[in-house]
Amino acid sequence: MKKLGIIGGIGPETTMSYYDDIIRGYQQQVDSVQRLPKIVINSINMYRMFSMLEREDYDGVASYLAEAVRQLQRAGADFALMCGNTPHIVFDRIQEQVDIPLLSIVSPTLEAARSQGLNSLGLLGTKFTMQQDFFAAPLREAGIRVATPSAEEQNFIHRKIVDELENGIVLEQTKQEMIRLISSMIGRNNLDGIILGCTELPLLLHAEDVPIAVLDIAALHIRQAIAEICG
Repeated sequence: MKKLGIIGGIGPETTMSYYDDIIRGYQQQVDSVQRLPKIVINSINMYRMFSMLEREDYDGVASYLAEAVRQLQRAGADFALMCGNTPHIVFDRIQEQVDIPLLSIVSPTLEAARSQGLNSLGLLGTKFTMQQDFFAAPLREAGIRVATPSAEEQNFIHRKIVDELENGIVLEQTKQEMIRLISSMIGRNNLDGIILGCTELPLLLHAEDVPIAVLDIAALHIRQAIAEICG
């Protein structure tokens, strides 16, 4: 069994969800509640990361996260993942600086979109995810169209993620506003799927809330991690 290292704290709510869901998923995979995966967590300060991203200090973010990965390796991790999408902005830079493999959150999302035959996706997430190209580019290169919300909608989504969801605050009013926003995006862009491109968004939105396919990147990432542990 491989030992998984998790860079957590981006944010705390998702870190807890990843830990719990990986354990439950692993136990289902091996058909035993008495077996547990080997996991080590290194919780970083997401606000320090956000501050560096605001300054476009991408080298600083990469160095900060690479050191977090090295600490996981020293704790015995065979591979690692970041339980947040935003830090994948510097995924390649981090991988170049560390000696254990990282599991990308983008790759399983692309695989899921392909397997479901999706052609036109809406991307929700932090402003860094929606405004940068690290997540959308691989999808476009695979022939999948990616639409992002308007500037005003992006500000709304980012604020709700950082001020509410990152702090475990889940409000019905925010959910209904988000559903209306998605409905508007579907009409404007003829979408056949929506990407919950922040690992906190599943706290608020679920597949049954939206009339098109929903790609939960956290769930897809977790499934990939379980397969790697078992492999």
